[in-house]
Amino acid sequence: MTKKQPFGIYEGDPVIHSNQIVEKLRKAAKVAAETAEFSLTLKDKIGMTGDEADALIHDFIISKNAYPTPIGFMNFPKSVCISTNEVLCHGIPNKRPFQDGDYVNYDISVFIDGVHGDNSVMVEYGNVHPDIQKLIKVTQEALYESIKVCKPGAYFRDIGEVCEDIAKKNGYYSCKLITAHGIGPLLHMPPMIPHFRTHMPYKMSPGNVFTIEPIFMMKDVKAPHVWEDDFTLVAPGNPSAQWEHTVLITENGYEVLTKRSNENGVF
Repeated sequence: MTKKQPFGIYEGDPVIHSNQIVEKLRKAAKVAAETAEFSLTLKDKIGMTGDEADALIHDFIISKNAYPTPIGFMNFPKSVCISTNEVLCHGIPNKRPFQDGDYVNYDISVFIDGVHGDNSVMVEYGNVHPDIQKLIKVTQEALYESIKVCKPGAYFRDIGEVCEDIAKKNGYYSCKLITAHGIGPLLHMPPMIPHFRTHMPYKMSPGNVFTIEPIFMMKDVKAPHVWEDDFTLVAPGNPSAQWEHTVLITENGYEVLTKRSNENGVF
């Protein structure tokens, strides 16, 4: 008997959601996308602290009759993950002011009507170094291009192949510690979706809803570490960027549920 190959913490077949759940996910994703767009307006707020940004985003989500997923999730203390500069992801907002040249990931997750919406954007503060600007642009390109391979019958591993190829082509490295995931009534559901090459066997089917969220780094760091807060993942001296969307597999292809108004014509 062949031993089952472990594929990570999101074990099991990809979840196929009912039409009713899909409609709820559309609503949650729309709120998440609107919140991400609001986060992008904070780019001119040099001197604002992460705590202040967190409070603004919290109030925005509540104004949409939704709830910020991160609060209390595995004991996370704030309403949004704000990851600045060398922080790869899961940064906890704090009293540090945003400074000229900072590049920040806002990871927005919301809960409404029994399901979650999830996406993230990069916000550039002031005069961000051109090398960092390129890293941010290429990471977003990987997100967009990997979305385009999604359709019924495609392998989830195709996403990782696209991301890894784009990273290598540009001299970057795709972070192997953080993966994308299915989403629905739970924030994290099967399948786990790496942004690098794997042999995972699962294929996409109509009704699958999942995130794609590559993190690209300038250097190959084998062991980024987590701060004592148990959340903040850092790679000191190694710039990184991350973008994220939530995608639905339809009968004929895909639908980007967290598409923002400035992305018309992209997909």
